[in-house]
Amino acid sequence: MDELLDAPEVYARWFARWHRPADRERRGAATLRPDLIEVAAFRAVAAEELSTLAAELQQKVQDQIERMVAAARSDWKELCGKHDVLSREGLGAIDAGFDPAAIAALHAESDPAEFGNSLLVTSCELGAVIGSALQAARPSLRWVADWPYFESVLVDAPTGLVVPPFHWAIRKLSAQGAGGGLVERIGVVLTHCGARARELAR
Repeated sequence: MDELLDAPEVYARWFARWHRPADRERRGAATLRPDLIEVAAFRAVAAEELSTLAAELQQKVQDQIERMVAAARSDWKELCGKHDVLSREGLGAIDAGFDPAAIAALHAESDPAEFGNSLLVTSCELGAVIGSALQAARPSLRWVADWPYFESVLVDAPTGLVVPPFHWAIRKLSAQGAGGGLVERIGVVLTHCGARARELAR
């Protein structure tokens, strides 16, 4: 098995190329985002106001995220067994299923020049699942739509914490994610969001 690529290289090779010049001008350089950041200016601001996209395009992005979750339910039905993809058990099965060999196979079979390549599609399905699972567990996390849609993030209104679920998925499907730990990372972020909200409410 070839050595797995690290997450920044995966992002540069398969994702950054799909930013149009207008996207780069609006957002700046295409780079892999940290797992979690806090932006005080985002607190108590509606997700719709944080997005730079027009309302109709925001809705298209939300619809696309929902389609990707539906696709994941279909594609990973056998992998998850009786568990839904958004459940702890389903996420654990997905995390275990994408082991180093499976991730290496995705890298090998995916042509970066094709938008519908397996790695990009799988990352987008997984990012939509991670984001939807986080949102189900903490409803104050709201999608802030961006374009390409895999640049959309979740923002926690009480705290201003920002989570980029699609970038989490890219890390999972790279050398950094081959060892698992996805469910635990979700738990850590949810715990941190709750603790930070309590701190700010004092």
